[in-house]
Amino acid sequence: MRLLQDGLVAMLAAVGLATILWMVASLFLRNRRRLFSNVAAVVQARGAGENLEYTVHTLSQLRYDRGAFGTIVILDCGLTEEGRELAQLLTREEDCVVLCPREQAADYFQ
Repeated sequence: MRLLQDGLVAMLAAVGLATILWMVASLFLRNRRRLFSNVAAVVQARGAGENLEYTVHTLSQLRYDRGAFGTIVILDCGLTEEGRELAQLLTREEDCVVLCPREQAADYFQ
């Protein structure tokens, strides 16, 4: 029984060590892509901004991981005061996020 326990502990230690080495190697060897600064992700926001925070944080993580786009634009399509405050909070929290009123959308993308 002792031999089985020692073997199991050794196997788990080897798997853990291999995982740590893989993570460190991928951190240094991962090919970082350049940000596509002329590409923007547009999020239409309505009402109180339901799921707005989750959407922006997910897109921000995608931006960091893959370099898929440069800016996240929150397009105000009828936000309430509470939703607008949430959007403004997100713009202060992330430097790549901007809030754009629907009336100024055409001007923003010129």
